[in-house]
Amino acid sequence: MIRAVIFDMDGVLSDTERLHVQSEERQLSRLGIDPGVLAGGAYMGVSDREFFTAVFREHGVVADVEAAIAEKWKLMSECPDDAIAAVPGALALVERLHRRGVPLAVASSSPRPFIERVLRCLDVLDRFSVVMSGDEVARGKPEPDVFLAVARALGMAPAECVVIEDSRNGMIAARRAGMRCVALVPAGRAGAVRREADVVVSDLARVTDEVLLAG
Repeated sequence: MIRAVIFDMDGVLSDTERLHVQSEERQLSRLGIDPGVLAGGAYMGVSDREFFTAVFREHGVVADVEAAIAEKWKLMSECPDDAIAAVPGALALVERLHRRGVPLAVASSSPRPFIERVLRCLDVLDRFSVVMSGDEVARGKPEPDVFLAVARALGMAPAECVVIEDSRNGMIAARRAGMRCVALVPAGRAGAVRREADVVVSDLARVTDEVLLAG
């Protein structure tokens, strides 16, 4: 029986995935790397360290990964609060589940200060019993570490949790954790992630309590 809901943040709760992409595009262009490598979402959901390490290696670029991460988050910190918006339907879903008494959590690859900033901007920080960053576990998505850590913090078995994710890496992590997974992707991408998800939706308004808590 599903008892708790775990949300990814960027692209599920908040429309902040685009801020990551904009910052990374600026950095890659400056280093002579085609920012087109970001197309298709292959790196969505992975940690910054894994992302920069992989891209630098694949393109033969010798650069300081830690410096690249620091530069990215300097760029991200310069984004004004009004650039942070909720994904359509996200706040209504959070409020409905909160009123029902369902324990809620966030498991994101973003650093904790950014997660908390976004949740404050959306005025939902107090709705979540657990907030966990991928920086707080040994391995990032697509490994299951962050989801398993959230389940432990909630005091629940993985099978009692459902994850809402928009990245394939996050969906794989949820499945590896033994959790039910709801994929939030554009209608045209549904076929590409159907293997990783139990349910695929293109709109959070379609995510009913029955969809989430079945199983």
